[in-house]
Amino acid sequence: MSIRTNPDGVKVFIDNVERGITPINIYDLTPGIHNIRLTLEEYRERYFQVTLSNNSRLDVAILMIEAIGYARVSVLRAVGSSFNMPFAPQLTSGSQNEPITTHPLAANNTATINMRAGMRTFKARAFGWEDETATVLISERNPATVNIYMKQAAFSIKNFSQSRKRLNPKNTGNLGATEYRFEVSTYGYGNLTVFDSKMAKVYERNLGRFDTWVQSAKWDGKDSSGNPLPEGNYIAVIEASPVPEYYVNPPEAIAMTLETRIDYSLNVFPMSLSGGIPGMIFAPLPHTLSAGSFQIDGSIFFGSFHTPENNINGQYEKAFSGLPFEIGFRVAPVNRLEISSVFNVHPRFDNPTGWGFTGSAKFNILNGGDIPLFFAAGFSYAWASEDGEAPLSPGRGIGLYAPLSLELSYFSIVFSPAVFWRVPDGPIPALLLSAGLLYRGEWMNAGPSLRAEIDFSAAPVADNVRFLAGAEARFYPPPSNFVFFFQTGLWTQKQKLGGYGGAGIGVIF
Repeated sequence: MSIRTNPDGVKVFIDNVERGITPINIYDLTPGIHNIRLTLEEYRERYFQVTLSNNSRLDVAILMIEAIGYARVSVLRAVGSSFNMPFAPQLTSGSQNEPITTHPLAANNTATINMRAGMRTFKARAFGWEDETATVLISERNPATVNIYMKQAAFSIKNFSQSRKRLNPKNTGNLGATEYRFEVSTYGYGNLTVFDSKMAKVYERNLGRFDTWVQSAKWDGKDSSGNPLPEGNYIAVIEASPVPEYYVNPPEAIAMTLETRIDYSLNVFPMSLSGGIPGMIFAPLPHTLSAGSFQIDGSIFFGSFHTPENNINGQYEKAFSGLPFEIGFRVAPVNRLEISSVFNVHPRFDNPTGWGFTGSAKFNILNGGDIPLFFAAGFSYAWASEDGEAPLSPGRGIGLYAPLSLELSYFSIVFSPAVFWRVPDGPIPALLLSAGLLYRGEWMNAGPSLRAEIDFSAAPVADNVRFLAGAEARFYPPPSNFVFFFQTGLWTQKQKLGGYGGAGIGVIF
């Protein structure tokens, strides 16, 4: 006899002897009548008889039926709790075999709940009250009655943190502000006060009434009149008090402090990650993120990229030969040091898909100040499979670069020389000369850039010079952290000309 059930895992008893769990095949039954019993927790037991004849086979398929019971649940105030405090509990239930379920409560905070039989744990949660649970057995025959008594929570603040320890008020939106976060246990009122290093009050904000657990307050590095504050360390104090009428003996106010630094050398703004070196499309920038900041984005391109293809006519690139895309990441583990990586895939219409990756590190040596110059030194390494080079990169190999930027109000004038050893072409590096002009506004940056690639490994050198030029625009409207960008450009080499376009989306924090 073969027995299958829905669901599987049902215990099988034949003539009161346990024989295993479903699905099961039993080969040693004697001819005649046999009594079958199927059991599974939270399902009704099934009973039936079968008659087997000599040298016969019987296939049995059984649908198990859930055992349904119900519970009457009441969520109540514990003895001694305040009747002035709002009481709006949330009720959930669950077990080891099923996800958490939320149950709506009537106006009197009661509910009659139909559910599968078995052990169930009910949890009641309400802002201003301590969480309470109750575990009961739900039976098909006997309704369960559950009373959950909730106690008034003591007033407390915990998990005080900030999104940025250093900020530049001139950065746009969330990039130029820090958010103080904390959790409260019950109803109350709060106030944010910021003091300078001499403990003079420079900013104050009323946080209003606390009506939920998670609270936050944002500060953009400006005084109460909206003027940017000078560089230095500041102390942020969150002071909170409970609602007095909810307590017989109201507890005292609680204060928590954090230190925040204003640093105008920070320039947190999105950059192009194409080719694995952050900056403009063809001109690396010397700026770095502040410690803990990061950028992630993805982009797709179309057009002609001058990626080599072997053909009887020599190396060339067809227009719209593929739709390459990239996923890039940059992060600053410490101030002035930035690490980046890009993974690219190059699906092609007439060749196998190639892929590659680039990693780079950049250290900011000169970070503005009295002289409006930024200077950095960087290293990069790129690897790619056949036909998998990043569309706008100089190829696979090792690069050393030194970007320099002159900051003039909202504009950055960029010059970035580099040497690049193309692997495995030989020990003679190519010279990369990049330049660009970047406009940095409140919620966007844009500008043109260009790069000349001069390869000295083969003669004549004039045939190994490639020029690339492009323009880009990146939008990051506050208060979100999203970045939207578009770019386009041209390249030329040995009287060949091509163009491309691209778009992408990312986040920066």
